[in-house]
Amino acid sequence: MNTGWRCRRAPVYAAIAAGGISLLGNAVASVALPWLVLGMTGSAVWTGVAAAAGMLPLVAGALFGSRLIDRIGSRRVAVAADLVSAGSMTAIVLLYGYGALSLTTLMAMIALGALFDGPGMAASAARYPELARLARLPLERVTTLDELADGVATIAGPVAAGLGMALVGPELTLWMTAGCSLLAAAINACCLPGRRASARRGLPPSAVLTGIRFLFGEGQLRALLLIDMVVVSLFGALDAVVMPVFLRESGRSAADLGGFLAMASGGAIAGALAYARTGHRLAWRQVVLACLALETLAFALMALQDRTLVLLLAGALAGLGAGPLSPLFSTCLLRRTPVAIRGQVLGAANAVALVATPLAVLMAGAAVGAAGTRPVMAGQAVLFALLGVLVAIYRPRESRAAAGQSHSPTRERSR
Repeated sequence: MNTGWRCRRAPVYAAIAAGGISLLGNAVASVALPWLVLGMTGSAVWTGVAAAAGMLPLVAGALFGSRLIDRIGSRRVAVAADLVSAGSMTAIVLLYGYGALSLTTLMAMIALGALFDGPGMAASAARYPELARLARLPLERVTTLDELADGVATIAGPVAAGLGMALVGPELTLWMTAGCSLLAAAINACCLPGRRASARRGLPPSAVLTGIRFLFGEGQLRALLLIDMVVVSLFGALDAVVMPVFLRESGRSAADLGGFLAMASGGAIAGALAYARTGHRLAWRQVVLACLALETLAFALMALQDRTLVLLLAGALAGLGAGPLSPLFSTCLLRRTPVAIRGQVLGAANAVALVATPLAVLMAGAAVGAAGTRPVMAGQAVLFALLGVLVAIYRPRESRAAAGQSHSPTRERSR
């Protein structure tokens, strides 16, 4: 009986572990790559361009990934995504070591590695309902374990990257990303169950538009999606451009960037756990307004103070405010989306949430180059405050489709 229990639960635990390991590698790269570009060019603008080169393919992969998963299967997509990521990071390190890494080649390798990240991240998660039933575990417990694994990875990744860059430099630190991707690919190949070929040859060409139409046709989801898009884009600009330039100009090291990102990740975990405990008793508008108030305070602190303790506190507050937003949106999305189009809607939601980030990164790079980091941080604080005002006065209109698909207790709670 004990052996059967282990066999049933091994696939779901392996899928969660593989996702966390893959995210750990991405978290290392998210710190090492901007620092590498900044060291090669000394330009905030080019740092923003390189970051956008990785984000645009990520958006495309998230948008069309559901079709790829449905066509060739989750296991193949998950393994291929990690192998491509490992190959691109290995190429960057080897080319840099031989003195043959140009900025154009670097951006091409970043884009190649990011192209499969969207469907790769969704591939294992798409199997969680089946894996939870196989393991005889509640789906809520499986998704909670997945969030915890991701949280640990996002905390450990920046710290490991900061230590690695302080000891061996950013280019050699990328070996950690390649190693994590290879390990995740091996775990998925061995443990993630395959799936019988579907009679369908894929989704119709209008599948992506179906998800987007549903998202923007339902008032509450539309509001939450736009809020999520703004928050993700502002944080993307902060992590990729504003904070690396700010710390470098103030004479700090990459370890300080890792510490800031680790504090933000820790705050995000605390915020998500707080939402899991009390969120069901609060209206979504109350949660969002509290989160935006924390973001405004955090970015204002960063703009006004440069002491290390204040920056770490600001990072923790920023993470605390961001933590509840993702589970809030996911909960509303899963409750209000029909099962028949859930995959299409999830893929569209991920893509829309990320689509503004490359533009925000490019704009942040240009703004930092023109005005400096402190005015940009102050502007981000103002944007969060304005978004809070809009949320306070906005009253979304319930669509007929969503009203018909939601049970009344869910609708009342979500309001």
